[in-house]
Amino acid sequence: MEQAEWNEYVHKVATWDVPLPMHMVNNYDDWKCRSIVGRCLLMMKDVEGAMNVLATVRDIKPNMEDAPEFGFSEAEHKALCLRDLAEIIWMITGTGDAPVFYLNEAYKLCRAYQHVFKAADRGKIWVRKLEIMRSCGLEDKALAEAHAMLEAEKANEGVNPYRFRALVFMGESMAAKGDYLKASLLIAEAYKSYPCSEATEKDLAEAAATAEPQERYEKYLHCTTIPYQPWERDNIPTLEDVHRLQEENFAKREAAKAGSGAKGVADLMNQFQKQAE
Repeated sequence: MEQAEWNEYVHKVATWDVPLPMHMVNNYDDWKCRSIVGRCLLMMKDVEGAMNVLATVRDIKPNMEDAPEFGFSEAEHKALCLRDLAEIIWMITGTGDAPVFYLNEAYKLCRAYQHVFKAADRGKIWVRKLEIMRSCGLEDKALAEAHAMLEAEKANEGVNPYRFRALVFMGESMAAKGDYLKASLLIAEAYKSYPCSEATEKDLAEAAATAEPQERYEKYLHCTTIPYQPWERDNIPTLEDVHRLQEENFAKREAAKAGSGAKGVADLMNQFQKQAE
């Protein structure tokens, strides 16, 4: 990637409505900066720019022991990049092979990484593959994978993002067939694997008290769109932690002022498709 092209992407992200500190995005030689810039570009609807940047991260092998006190680990960065590459290819091509390939790679990372993810939803990354399969006419195969996940996770009681997403996926399929009663029961069951808060319990009780089956299902489904609690709650920062992090970030910004380094869509798409074959 040319310096001028990289600088343009950095400027676009740094002056976005949700601007990021320059030290988090300007260093091309740090692949995590490229990860952040690429994912931000996708959120900004710059699909071509996002793909150009994320393509440079595709073959990075993250350090699976990296577990920073604050911020994303290398594994979390890579999993999110693979997820977003899958979404880009799905948006452009509407075919499932390559997106499913990259989502599988992201899922493997989610399973292999033994430390905390700060933001990534491991279960949602996994179930996105099933959603794409369903959109490609492979719902029976996707449902079989959901059932297999439930079987694999049956001994893992308590908070479990994979069990939660599998049950919600199955509930959506039942609703599509018009069985809203069964669909609601499946989502209610899913919440036994969710880190429920007081707000969660309140909304679930409201859904359960709704008499009309379709409306009840829709209320349950709406609950699944609300991030009531983080899935992984380790390392919640204290006020002292926040102050310390601010001081460290200030030092990084000052160091970054000394200088920053930086070393067609169709071609990239061909590379992605070939890797998935």
